[in-house]
Amino acid sequence: MKSAWTWIAIILIVIAGYFVVSRNKSATNDGVVTIGAALALSGDAAPWGEVSRNAAQLAIDEINEAGGIRGRQIALVVEDTKSSSKDSVSAVSKLVNVDKAQAVMITWLDSYPGAESVMPENIPLISQDAAIESVNVPVNHQNVFSLWYRTTAKAQSILGAMDRAHVKTAYLVTQNDSYYATLNAFLKEEAKKRGISIIASESLNPTDDGRTVVSKVKAAKPDAVFFGSYDDKLSVSFMKAYRGIIGYGIPLYGDEFIEQDFGNGNFDPAWFEGVVYYVPADPDPAFARKYEARFGKTPKFSAGTTYDTVNVLARYLADMPADTALYMRKTSFETVTYGKISFDEIGGIIADTAAITTKKISGGRIVSAGL
Repeated sequence: MKSAWTWIAIILIVIAGYFVVSRNKSATNDGVVTIGAALALSGDAAPWGEVSRNAAQLAIDEINEAGGIRGRQIALVVEDTKSSSKDSVSAVSKLVNVDKAQAVMITWLDSYPGAESVMPENIPLISQDAAIESVNVPVNHQNVFSLWYRTTAKAQSILGAMDRAHVKTAYLVTQNDSYYATLNAFLKEEAKKRGISIIASESLNPTDDGRTVVSKVKAAKPDAVFFGSYDDKLSVSFMKAYRGIIGYGIPLYGDEFIEQDFGNGNFDPAWFEGVVYYVPADPDPAFARKYEARFGKTPKFSAGTTYDTVNVLARYLADMPADTALYMRKTSFETVTYGKISFDEIGGIIADTAAITTKKISGGRIVSAGL
């Protein structure tokens, strides 16, 4: 009998302990709102991963200092995508299934796709730096969105620059990945509207020798060349070959990575002389000052959209709608990048400003292209 009472006492203690643990766990979950961040902290995209982590933490600290979300603090849980599709999927899966993130942001979803397909329908996934046209076309993931600049605006900007320079024929050379495949399609469409003939399009891998394609470009004799790549090895190979084989006789146009490469010690600054390129407009001055004061660095172009992404997700978590897809498309959000925005049917931003500008390397300096 004594043994029976002993076992009953043990069972009661275990049950009591279970309820204490469960209550504490529930209190912890009720007290903190988790935003997951799948960021490239290693690999090709690591420089942007660091910028995104900084900007996200800045936004979260501001929200928490202002009282959080309905009195609850936000916790940022970060996983490294390692600049690959496989690890992006793993990172998002962990954030959702293990860390129980109630909303998730992800870097470079266009170049490293896959995570969009593993997200539960009731949890939003927002990329701060992916072309939505690469992510949600042809398959439209209704709970996946992007705050990145629209591909249409990029194509209009750079083809507009070519048009004003009286370019009639152009050659496209870009890195071989899903983002650039989408960009090329938009460039060709915009070129057609402007009467510019795209005489050839080349997709290169990082291991390809730039001299081979540059020799083909020289033989084709286009009025202009557009080059786009985020891979250092490929960009060095192409730029060095271009200036060595073609020189400065055929004008070169590029994308936002031109500005990054121009300040990169792996490149000869002289290679970029005369290059015209599009780039996101400078961030909101107040935000830029806050970022620089906190981190001692000038914010790169993805910092503003990352900051905005956190604030959009915080607004979503404050309202906790029953229908994620409907809410995101019916709600307007304030941003430091574009002003007021909303999301369209494929999850891309609708804004009054494209926030894209055109610049040029002239005399060893970055200047406005005056367009």
